[in-house]
Amino acid sequence: MKKSIIIALVSILLIAFGIQTYLMYQLHQQVNQLSSSQSKDYIHLSPMPLDDEFMNNDAWNPYQEMQRMQNEMSQLFGNSMSRFHLNSKDSLTKMPAFDLKEEADRYIVTLDIPGGNPSSLDVKLEGQVLSIVIKTEHANEQDDGENKYHRQERFSGIYQRSITLPGSVNKSAMSNGYKNGVLTIIIPKAS
Repeated sequence: MKKSIIIALVSILLIAFGIQTYLMYQLHQQVNQLSSSQSKDYIHLSPMPLDDEFMNNDAWNPYQEMQRMQNEMSQLFGNSMSRFHLNSKDSLTKMPAFDLKEEADRYIVTLDIPGGNPSSLDVKLEGQVLSIVIKTEHANEQDDGENKYHRQERFSGIYQRSITLPGSVNKSAMSNGYKNGVLTIIIPKAS
C-alpha cells in the first residue's frame, strides 16, 4: 500500500515538474521574441496589432497626454453639469473647447465661444498661464411680460478657461480677435 502511495506522489511531482519546465520554456521564448522585436524607443508588449493612436505614436509626450486627459475630463464634467441647470436663472460657468497650436515664433489659441459678448472679454497672461473669461450675450436676457421662454438649451452664463502654454511668451505683444463665435489669441514666443 505504501509503495503505491509513493509511486503516485512521485508521478504527481514529475507531472508538476514537466508543467513547470514547459511554462519556463514558453516564458523564455516570449522574452526572446520581445527582445528581438525591440524598437529604439519602446517595446511592443502586445503581439496583436495596435489600432490605438496613442500606442502607435513613437513620440509620446506626457505633457500632451495630461492636457488631453484634462480637456476630456473638463468637457465631460462641464457638459454634464450644465445639463442639470438648463432652466436655472443662476449664472453658470462653462469651459470652452480649445486648440493650442505652436508655430516657429508664436502660439495660437483658438476657443469655441458661441454667443460670447466681446465687450465682456477678459484675457490675462501670468507667466505661462493664459486665463480667459467671457460672458454670453444672452446671459442677461430676461422674460418680459409678453415674450417668455418655454425652453432655453443654449448655454447662458460665463465661459472661463485657463491654459498652460508649453513655453515662455512675450506678454506685451499678445493679441486677440473674436469672430463668428471663435476667439483667437496670438501670443508671440519670448526671444
